[in-house]
Amino acid sequence: MKSIGYKKSNNTWRNRIILLVLLIILVLIGLNLSKSLKKSSQINNEITGLQDEIQNLEKQNLELTELIEYFNSDAYIEERARVDLGLKKEGEKVVILPEISKVTDEDGQEAKQGDNLEKSNPRKWWDYFFNKK
Repeated sequence: MKSIGYKKSNNTWRNRIILLVLLIILVLIGLNLSKSLKKSSQINNEITGLQDEIQNLEKQNLELTELIEYFNSDAYIEERARVDLGLKKEGEKVVILPEISKVTDEDGQEAKQGDNLEKSNPRKWWDYFFNKK
């Protein structure tokens, strides 16, 4: 009878050890699975960010291509020739307006353009309320 009890207790310990080993293996598989899911999520987020960056760069590229086409167009070259070089087309008349150095105020008195620019904002308000003529 001693041998039956010994086998039964030996089987129980063996079953517990097998269960413990399986449990450890299951925990290790779970940890590896969670790590791989986390890494997969990070990679997907990075892919999404890179796709957004690609779209932004493609948009910038398109804008720059359009800008280059405009700079190479006859309209831009003509505009630069008129503004920078003072050129004109045949049959056009160029009118150059002199700069206005004097401006009249509300009372019809002449005031220099720079007068209001040189005064501080509180001074302008003080003059508006207390120095009416």
